[in-house]
Amino acid sequence: CIGDWYSSFRVAGTHVRGNLTLGEDIADMGGLHLAFAALRTSTPQTSLPHATAQAFFTSWAQTWCHLATTKLRAVGVATDPHAPARVRVNAALSQFEPFAEAFGCSAGRPMNPREPRCQLW
Repeated sequence: CIGDWYSSFRVAGTHVRGNLTLGEDIADMGGLHLAFAALRTSTPQTSLPHATAQAFFTSWAQTWCHLATTKLRAVGVATDPHAPARVRVNAALSQFEPFAEAFGCSAGRPMNPREPRCQLW
């Protein structure tokens, strides 16, 4: 499911090679899940305030913020075992229900798709 999901994204006119990036995609999704679980555990409130969750997801996304030329993106999507930065952010977050809850993403929208729902655990 994860490889197919990442392969559905296009960068520089080319589909991401989900089988090539799969290991790193799983690591990104797993790290996101574990980091968010740690945040929830460390917060004394019964439920995490939306502003705290939003700040967490915004910070996580900014980790991958960078500029690249079209040529560099094309080379990267063909050869790099990491998904392109924009895909790393959107593919992982769109599969994570707490993200959709924090930002009020309606079901069936790009950042909260009904299908596929790729779960690690």
